[in-house]
Amino acid sequence: MSALPASVSQRWAAAHGLGSQHKAVKYLGQDFETLRRQCLDSGVLFKDPEFPACPSALGYKDLGPHSPQTRGVVWKRPPELCASPQFIVDGARRSDICQGDLGDCWLLAALASLTLNEELLYRVVPRDQDFQQNYAGIFHFQFWRYGEWVDVVVDDRLPTEDGELLFLRSGTGGEFWGALLEKAYAKLNGSYEALTGGSLVAGLQDLTGGICECYDPRKPPAGLFQIVQKALRAGSLLACSIDVSSAAEAEAETTTSQKLVKSHAYSVTGVEEVDVRGHPEKLVRLRNPWGEVEWTGAWSDSAPEWNHIDPRRKEELDKRAEDGEFWMSFSDFSRQFSRLQICSLSPDSLSGDQLHKWNLVLFNGRWTRGPTAGGCPSFP
Repeated sequence: MSALPASVSQRWAAAHGLGSQHKAVKYLGQDFETLRRQCLDSGVLFKDPEFPACPSALGYKDLGPHSPQTRGVVWKRPPELCASPQFIVDGARRSDICQGDLGDCWLLAALASLTLNEELLYRVVPRDQDFQQNYAGIFHFQFWRYGEWVDVVVDDRLPTEDGELLFLRSGTGGEFWGALLEKAYAKLNGSYEALTGGSLVAGLQDLTGGICECYDPRKPPAGLFQIVQKALRAGSLLACSIDVSSAAEAEAETTTSQKLVKSHAYSVTGVEEVDVRGHPEKLVRLRNPWGEVEWTGAWSDSAPEWNHIDPRRKEELDKRAEDGEFWMSFSDFSRQFSRLQICSLSPDSLSGDQLHKWNLVLFNGRWTRGPTAGGCPSFP
């Protein structure tokens, strides 16, 4: 029997729920449960033939096989890096995500926002895996790709240098869900280097299947603070960045005098309104995925503004730690940042209380080099 036409095959898959969040497509035909069972039965840890631990998985240019940056890289499994590796400890947190030697802050900012929504997080990071029960060196993650959910399998061999993870790592050093997710996303995109300099919108959408709205805080719509507040309450993912004026400035990741990094993605993790001597002050909380380098202006850690609010509110909000997370006034945020991106998980408008009807139209086709495949904003 000849193969079904692509359009018929796609309709059949959709009719049977394939590609939905409950029945993700097996990327490259690899089934996690089948492969894990084979490994457990044979007593051999999984080695992924589709994304092997070799130089080509790292990259093709700056991280290519003969690049000075990849000399000395050794692939190691978590049990080789610490005595008692953990997949997730006491739930996933923003502090689990610290950027390594890879320019994927856009992905990490989106991932840090994802930790604020547990239901969403465990759609991307399935719970049925750890380093203790049924450990076989294999893990899997789910991403939204071309209008459907795909399940991506990886082995747990991670690139290291001098005994330390080369790329994403946790703040504690013994938690590996973030590093393994980064590897799965690299596999989906061809290599680790393919994640360098991507789009915040792409990261948000690939982790949620949501709909993104973009704002310019310097030219805000009416009620932008309320829009952000409502978005966070609805479980939406938010991220922001500061545009640069030249490619050279972007390459250098220029830092402002008050320690904000240009051409760098931050997560928006909270908003609050406090009373300052009888006057309301709107605050916004951001996180740098580096896990360090924080805003030093008004309302930063240990700034004098904290002394002018109720001591109980100060104790509740003013966490003095060099962890990459900080508060700033919403007015300073609007002056400093040039992009705010909100990824909504439903088609309801965030700009008002009235619901709006949306129409969904899907077009199935393929990207073709030249006419339709134009790259992302960072690589046009």
